[in-house]
Amino acid sequence: MNDRTLLVVSNGHGEDVIAARLATATLAASELAGLNVVAMPLVGLGAAYQRSGIETYGPRREMPSAGLTMHHPSLLLADLKAGILGLTVAQLSALRRARPLAVLVVGDAYAHAQAALTRAPRAVYQPLVSVHQSVGAPALSLRRLFMDRIRAPELLLMRGAQRLYTRDAATAEHLRERGLKSAQYLGNPMMDGLAPSAVAGEVPAAAGPVRQARPVRVALLPGSRSYRDRSLALMLAALDAWEGPDLTAEIAWTEGATPELPAPFALDAAGTWTSRNGSVKVSLRLDAFAAVLLNADAVLGTSGTANEQAAGVGLPVVAFPVLPDYGEPFLAGQKRLLGRALEVVAAEPQVVAAALGRALHDASWRQAAAVDGRARMGDPGASERIAAELATWLDEVARRGA
Repeated sequence: MNDRTLLVVSNGHGEDVIAARLATATLAASELAGLNVVAMPLVGLGAAYQRSGIETYGPRREMPSAGLTMHHPSLLLADLKAGILGLTVAQLSALRRARPLAVLVVGDAYAHAQAALTRAPRAVYQPLVSVHQSVGAPALSLRRLFMDRIRAPELLLMRGAQRLYTRDAATAEHLRERGLKSAQYLGNPMMDGLAPSAVAGEVPAAAGPVRQARPVRVALLPGSRSYRDRSLALMLAALDAWEGPDLTAEIAWTEGATPELPAPFALDAAGTWTSRNGSVKVSLRLDAFAAVLLNADAVLGTSGTANEQAAGVGLPVVAFPVLPDYGEPFLAGQKRLLGRALEVVAAEPQVVAAALGRALHDASWRQAAAVDGRARMGDPGASERIAAELATWLDEVARRGA
């Protein structure tokens, strides 16, 4: 790390993906001689940075909760036993020692508080909290204290940032009304690389009921954390209970051991699993999330970022709790964020199957989901727009320090 280093600090799997995309785009946009990027993932090992060829810095370790420490007391206890306090102290020390040209924070108040220890100008992209989540949220929930609202401590941290970007226009306006005049919305990087450009709020042609010229297609998004095996098992049980027309399901799977499908699904010579009554065919797609999403008519999802991206391309999403990791408080917040694009149901196969039927054939819901999903998630193209601003800012920072 040197005086031409942009240090990127992020705290989550989805945040790492966004941060890696922003960092890569900033390097491409910058004309600053010798500029390099070093990333410090506060959660996990930083696989997204490794895939992008970005150097990592500081101590890293996988925790049992995979970043969901405060979502349930049992997850907090598991992380404490695994040494999260020692890891946090070591990360704080590493950030205090760092001397980069500037810092880019991609994350929430936790990431911002840690990054503030580094003595360098800061830019912040807050991808997690939207004012939409605060509507109808409990006034005070210790487990979600900084997850549903941008509270006073985070506002104070934001006042120290030289650049501030939000995930939607409403949140930028909310921050400007509170005196943060630098807050701006340039689009949502989560939507980059997923679909052709579309106007926010525009209803796609496929928003009506799915026609039967081909088998309907369902994306299964169990997430990337350890609970995904339990989530996938329930999704498949729901598909085994499916009594509608023939459908094809694709599992979007990331790195790690590939799952084994349960006994009701038989593997055929083409490498496809088929349900007992033959009406459902399931295939596994490795590291092909965008392709799975763009092929789908509806989604079963138990993810954070992936559910939001699915809603953003206009798809109705059915979600259910996977306790303790993916619980009701998180789902309630995600529902407030995504509006009619997300339906939360009980974790029972028959209930999930029935909700999937509505997601595929209820024209009014599909249209409402497309409207809300696109409006809440916004347009693609943000990575390049934010990167262009960051490149200009870094040049200014370098000139001031010369």
